[in-house]
Amino acid sequence: MVFMFLVIAIAAVLQIALISIFIGAGVYYLAEFVEEHTILTKKVIKWTIHVVIICHIGLYLFDNVPLTLIAIGLLSHIIYYLLLTDFPHFNLTSLSFIMSIILLVGNHVLAFKYFRQRYSTLSEVISYFTVCLWTVPFMYLLSLSANDNTLPVTNVDDSVVTHYFTNRKRSYKIKNLFTYLGDLTGENNHSM
Repeated sequence: MVFMFLVIAIAAVLQIALISIFIGAGVYYLAEFVEEHTILTKKVIKWTIHVVIICHIGLYLFDNVPLTLIAIGLLSHIIYYLLLTDFPHFNLTSLSFIMSIILLVGNHVLAFKYFRQRYSTLSEVISYFTVCLWTVPFMYLLSLSANDNTLPVTNVDDSVVTHYFTNRKRSYKIKNLFTYLGDLTGENNHSM
């Protein structure tokens, strides 16, 4: 029986390692998919927010979940919806982003208090946290890398190229310093 415990321990370590690799590969694939299909990702996040809002309303109507927990959940998902206006670009200092983080933490605190006060099975707790708390923030987390591969978008009247060529009043101080030092030493040779 001692050898069987050794086999069980080895199997558990292998299973944990393989599950970690598979989850990592899946997350990597999802991040690549999000980078390639940002418009589809925005639609998926939008519809997921709608489904989670319907789940919150259903939990309030049919399962007597407290109104404060439902209100914080609804408010956080409304804020998540506001983050879609600039998707896939995220401004980490914007009011909507900061509010979404604060509401996410507050929603977790209220959910922990609620599930600690009443008897709930593990599947109920995990299901609530997965669907109502983690799904949309996880989607936003996966889509953070999509911002790196998108082109800058501006208004039609304010083109990036036009702005660059009209704003040529920039002073390149390091270049000017080297030019000045070259002129002083007489080693500034403009023709090569």
